[in-house]
Amino acid sequence: MYVEFLPNQKHAKKGADISDSHDHFKDAGYILNENEVVVDIDSLDKEVIKKLINTFDIKTQIVWTTRGAHLYFKRPDSFKRAKGICALGFEVEFKTSRNTYAVTIKQKGELRQIENEGIREDLPLIFSMNKKFLNLNGYAEGDGRNQSLFTQRAMLAQCKGWKSILRFINYNIFSEPMKDDELETILREGVTFDSNEVTEIQMAELIKNKYKIVQFNNAIYYRYRGDYKKDEELLKRIIKNECGSQKTYFYKEVRSQLDYMTDIIPGDKIHVVKFKNGILKDGKFIEIDYVDFTPYSIPIKYNPNAKSVKEIDDYLKHLTDDDKDYRKLVLEIIAHALITDPEFKRLLAMFSIFVGDGGNGKGTLLTIIRRILGAENTSGLSIKNLADERYIVTLKGILANLGDDIQDAPINNEQMKVLKNISSCDFVAVRELFKQSENTVFTTTLIFTSNHILKTFEKGESYKRRVQWLPMYGKPKKKDPHFITKLTTDDALEYWIMIIIEAYKRLYSQGHFTKSERVTKWNEEYHEENNSTIQFLSGYTKQDILGKKPPEIYTQFETWVEENGVHKSSAKLLKDTICAIYDVQVKLKKINKKPVRVYTEIEE
Repeated sequence: MYVEFLPNQKHAKKGADISDSHDHFKDAGYILNENEVVVDIDSLDKEVIKKLINTFDIKTQIVWTTRGAHLYFKRPDSFKRAKGICALGFEVEFKTSRNTYAVTIKQKGELRQIENEGIREDLPLIFSMNKKFLNLNGYAEGDGRNQSLFTQRAMLAQCKGWKSILRFINYNIFSEPMKDDELETILREGVTFDSNEVTEIQMAELIKNKYKIVQFNNAIYYRYRGDYKKDEELLKRIIKNECGSQKTYFYKEVRSQLDYMTDIIPGDKIHVVKFKNGILKDGKFIEIDYVDFTPYSIPIKYNPNAKSVKEIDDYLKHLTDDDKDYRKLVLEIIAHALITDPEFKRLLAMFSIFVGDGGNGKGTLLTIIRRILGAENTSGLSIKNLADERYIVTLKGILANLGDDIQDAPINNEQMKVLKNISSCDFVAVRELFKQSENTVFTTTLIFTSNHILKTFEKGESYKRRVQWLPMYGKPKKKDPHFITKLTTDDALEYWIMIIIEAYKRLYSQGHFTKSERVTKWNEEYHEENNSTIQFLSGYTKQDILGKKPPEIYTQFETWVEENGVHKSSAKLLKDTICAIYDVQVKLKKINKKPVRVYTEIEE
């Protein structure tokens, strides 16, 4: 958006006209949004600015001003700086929506020269700020160039590209460059510095910028070898390597400072799933070299033309008894973990339990899923632990919970509530150690295996809608000690990813899981066994129900329960089951001039 500026001025009057085009204005400013920061450089010659742009490969939007240039970048979260000395040793001013309403782009009817219009790159390290950075602009012989550049070198603390920064300072910021041999002395690898020259806070700032450190779900994430990690032990070693030889307290203080200075990513932000060659988003695979933050990274390449792997096809055939729809369903259950949009995931609202005798491949399937998604993207909580807010916190930033061999015990109401809330992406109470309980929405997929058919306290429709029991009773004819290895080679993982992403796309296009007659029939029989009211009603027709009072039917049910020795369900469950099966309602009617509540047809 653009605003009309006062004639030959760099600001607008109160209530000035705003437009999505500057064409109608002789003097205009671009209105900054909250996600942008403009780096205003006016202390360097334009030729030096051009060298800076080329040297550091800046391809963001550039607007050339009368005294320099405006460089438009993405504004980091919690960015508050206004002016200071940058890593390149000269003063810059930062314009954001917090301190500047609009930035001049047109004066006296003439549009300023704009390059790379519309592009906003991440704010680069060269524009990082530090109170101890020196203003080196114009330094000449006798001004202490050597010591000043060495101090700047120490402040950069071996950040990526530090040599390029120092060379640029020497040849472009200094008015008289140092001799090459003097510069090379400072650029030498292994140069040491006194910890008094670089404080823990400054070192933390430099490490934060180098490793793009952010905080998400109360955990520190850092970019390492192309992906974001949250491994604390690895972070300790990164800090030690960056700081060099220091006292232990120095490393600990640097780590502590990172907790206070890193940008916080909102917990409800939707993140993509990153692969080696692209991302999954909104049902599509987008080929891109993705560098923004996401807690979900899978270091496998997606190849839509990956060659089939016989061992995988045979394994899926064994699991599903060669049922093609069942095979699709199994792959969709794995693909369900790659959906991170809670709004779409609510449409599916499902958790899955693979059930069958021991030694038939259920546990192997979970191991393979863990290898595909990555151990850092999975957890292994039981249903019992999920209901404990001290354990459930581990689901933060997790794609799938893989609970193997869950206990042979009924699923109680508290456990069922958590299962339903997680599968429906509703709020769940969690409590980290020594912290207050808080409500969180998880998009974690729940997959369990069991050797037992579990009963539940809850029998109603909401449970039936959310659970998928997946029977697996076939056993391998002979065991292969290298079976999992064969199913998780590089070629095998590439094939797994191809067929899983096909299933992911299918879920988005269908809006539901593929129906398998075998699985549907098994679930119907399970719910009939789990819910005694369904067994009881198998001997009734709709005509037997219409006109009857709910207590009248329930009395018959109590007699049937006593005669058959089965669990007696509540009157409410019987009423709800009758209404669901026969498509009827309980309504007030007059019988013999008396108002009576009876089962009736649903009136449209």
